Formats: sequence, structure tokens, C-alpha cells
Amino acid sequence: MAANDRFDFQGLDHVALGCSDMKQTYDFYHGTLGMPVLHTIEYMGENAEGETVPMGQHFFFGVGGENPNAHIAFFYWKDGYQNAPKVVENRPEGVNPRAIKIAAMHHVNLRVAPERIEDCCDKLGEAGIEYRHSTRYADPEWREVRTINGYTKPEPGCLMDSVYFSDPDGVQLEVNAWLPAWDAWPNDHEPWSNESADQR
Repeated sequence: MAANDRFDFQGLDHVALGCSDMKQTYDFYHGTLGMPVLHTIEYMGENAEGETVPMGQHFFFGVGGENPNAHIAFFYWKDGYQNAPKVVENRPEGVNPRAIKIAAMHHVNLRVAPERIEDCCDKLGEAGIEYRHSTRYADPEWREVRTINGYTKPEPGCLMDSVYFSDPDGVQLEVNAWLPAWDAWPNDHEPWSNESADQR
């Protein structure tokens, strides 16, 4: 097999998708298929009244193999496309900007060693490709530090170090490194059901 001597990818890390009901997705991937739940995240945001309320969930289902972090990731958003007719093509007004259509692919993730992230940023910049560098923390809630077309060194406690960019057709790609703190991230959030979303 031919080797990649530019980015030194370590294989496909994950595929991220949108779902209509996290409880239903959990029951299928974890309950039926037996995939372990590696990590869970709940996102908070402000509603129209300025109150901080639960907005979405992100579950990571392990797929096994040589990479212990390889997974299928699902996003669920209370005001996402799961609450709009499936024929809707454009994002409805008021929909969370991170929400995606059900069964639509969010992004493809390629794993690299942590020390290669800055080099990836440099190579993308040299190629004239726009990118976003992102580091994420849990201090005390989920926090993201974004750098557009640049690199910001992760601080102690960083969970994951990522670079996002798009291919010529608009497919979103992520080059990612999981850092040691990520292993301590919890996996105990209760999955939300679309049927009970209005009760939160």
C-alpha cells in the first residue's frame, strides 16, 4: 500500500452524522449493535428569552479495531432539521447554526499524531486552503478556542486538537488528534428523545 508522506494520517477516525432522536439512535447503535458509548456531550445555549437552556447532544459510539477511539458520532439538536419537513433544502430561520439534516454527513475525520496538527495547519495554509484550528476544553463546561487560518497551541487540559477545512465540493474534513485528557471525558449523559424535547 502506498504511504502518505505529507500528512501521515493514521486512518479514518470517525464519521459524524445528524439524527432525529438521540434515544432512538442510542437504542440502535448501543442497544442493538452493541457499540460502546465512548463519550457524550451536552451543549447549552441561549433561547429567545436569553435563558441558558439545553440545545443539543453529541454521542460517540465505538466501532472497535486497532484505533480505540474510532467511532461513529451523532449530533442531535432540539431546534434542528429533525423538527422541520424532510423536503426542506435551506436552513429554516431560527435553526441552530450547527444543526444538520437527518442522515446527512457532518464531516469526515482523519486521525494524526498530536505533534502533527501544527504541521497540518502550515501545509493547508501553504496550499491556499482556508481552515479553522480548534482546541476543546471541559473547564467547567464544553469550551472551544477557534483560530481562523492559524494555529493556537493547546493549553493544559485540552481534550482534542482539530483542523477543519473543505474539499472543492464543500465536503467538510477534519484532521484530529485526541489528547490524554479526552480519556477522562464522561459517557453518562441520558440520551434525549425527540418526543420529550419540549419538556426540557
